[in-house]
Amino acid sequence: MSNVIGQFSNVFNEKIVQVSLISAVLFYIVANPWLFSQVDTVLQSVGRTVGVSLRFEGQGLLILHSLVFAVLVGFTIKYLFEPLLQRKLINSSS
Repeated sequence: MSNVIGQFSNVFNEKIVQVSLISAVLFYIVANPWLFSQVDTVLQSVGRTVGVSLRFEGQGLLILHSLVFAVLVGFTIKYLFEPLLQRKLINSSS
């Protein structure tokens, strides 16, 4: 029993490291000032096309990027941990 718990703990720790590394890369991309400027430009262009002023600056743009980051990290966690949970459910039902 302790061997199973040890293996699960090792895999779980490995997944935590993977999530941390992927989150760091996602943060670097999503929080990059160049990307902020590009997103602002695209949003203004889309806004002009539909006749609406879409101008995110400062905190508004930061909130938008934070929401995108949260969604990306959520998907990362789901797809990294889902196989682990499936394996645990399969093993526990056997």
